[in-house]
Amino acid sequence: MGYRLRPFVDRVESFLNPTIKGTVFENLSSVGMQRDIVEGEECWLAKDVLNRLEELLVSTGKLHGTRQGSRSGDVQCTTTYAKARQYSKYIHRGAIYSPSSFSARDSYVVVAKATSLDWCAGTIKQIFTYPSGQSSDIYFVLQKFGELSDQEALRDPYRRYPLVGGRLYHPELDDEIEVVPSHKITAHFAHTPYDRKEFGFPCFHALPLDKVGTLASGLSSANSL
Repeated sequence: MGYRLRPFVDRVESFLNPTIKGTVFENLSSVGMQRDIVEGEECWLAKDVLNRLEELLVSTGKLHGTRQGSRSGDVQCTTTYAKARQYSKYIHRGAIYSPSSFSARDSYVVVAKATSLDWCAGTIKQIFTYPSGQSSDIYFVLQKFGELSDQEALRDPYRRYPLVGGRLYHPELDDEIEVVPSHKITAHFAHTPYDRKEFGFPCFHALPLDKVGTLASGLSSANSL
C-alpha cells in the first residue's frame, strides 16, 4: 500500500516546498501564529458581491430584511453599504490566503458545507471586511470548481480510499460567485491536474491540506507492515 501512495505524497511535498512562491509548510504548521490581516485598501463592492453579501447577512440575522428568492439577489434590507475594505493577503488558521489575481496557489480553498466531512473546492476572487456592529467581519468571495456528474464520480478512485482523501473536480469554475464568512474556509488544497486519458475527462485531484498529516501517518503505518 505504501509504495502506491509514495508518488502522491511526493506531489504533496512538492506543493509544500518552501522555495516555491505561495503557501509553505511553515504557514500551515505554525502553532503560535495569531490570525491577522495585513493592511488593505478601501473599495466599493461590485453589485453581484453586494447582493450575495446581503443574502448572507439576512440569513444569519446580522441584517434586518427579507429575501424574496433563493440566490436571486432580490433582497430588501433596511441598511446596506457598498463600501468595504479588501485585502491581498489574509492569515487564517496559520495559513496565508489571497485572491487568485494575487496568488493562484494561495487562492485554492476547501469550503465547509453542512458537516465537517462535506466540503467543496473553490478559488478566492476577493477578501474583504464589512462592518458589523462595533467590529468588522471578514468575508471571502469565491467561485467553486465544477463537481463531477454522478456517472463521472464512479471513476473517481479517491472517493473509495479515505486514507488518501480528496476528490476529483472539473477545472472549470461555476459561473456564479458565493460570499462566505471566514470560518467556512477550513484549509488550502493540493492541486494535481489530470488530462483526459487518465479518467476520460480533464480534471484535477483536490486534497485538503488538513488531511496531509493523516496521509503521512497512514503511509508510515503501511510501510511498517
